[in-house]
Amino acid sequence: MKVGLIMSSGASNVRFLAGLAGDATAEVKDPVMLPPDMVGPKGLAWKCNLAEGRRLKGFREEDDATLVHWLIEAPWAHPAWHSYSLILVHLRPMPNQPRETYLPCASHELWLYACNPDMERTPMIMTGIPEGRWLAPVNFAAQFVEPNDADALARIDRVVEEICAGTLSPDTDFQREWVKRFGDNMIMREFP
Repeated sequence: MKVGLIMSSGASNVRFLAGLAGDATAEVKDPVMLPPDMVGPKGLAWKCNLAEGRRLKGFREEDDATLVHWLIEAPWAHPAWHSYSLILVHLRPMPNQPRETYLPCASHELWLYACNPDMERTPMIMTGIPEGRWLAPVNFAAQFVEPNDADALARIDRVVEEICAGTLSPDTDFQREWVKRFGDNMIMREFP
């Protein structure tokens, strides 16, 4: 069987193929001019301003389960996109919001998305609102148990540090590493 690859010419395709060989990083076309909250040898990360996003959407803090939204720039992780969103929510009961759990006694849930490299990132950092900046499907999602929000936030901060250090890839090819840290309770299984 022959396998062919059809692509148009262009630097982005050359970079993509080089990345598959492990020789390239994604090009960052829109540098964020805000000071990062975390800096590592392989990446930068910003905490999104959830308070401003809630204000713009007309939400009260007590009506939003989001505890933190990180925007992480890790161009080393994939040759085609350079940034990722990592969101942590609590799973406590919320008025008029059903809370589904996949893990008994789950206290928190995380979502990891690749960001569209053609969309400006600063507005998301300023508000926490993704507005079309995420690529679908989600790279990883899981529910986990922590005794309180502070411990859950510390766990997420450690993961962001690992990404910025270049020791944990947010790319889907490294899902096994995420499962080691958070379990596989939200990964869809193939049906027989």
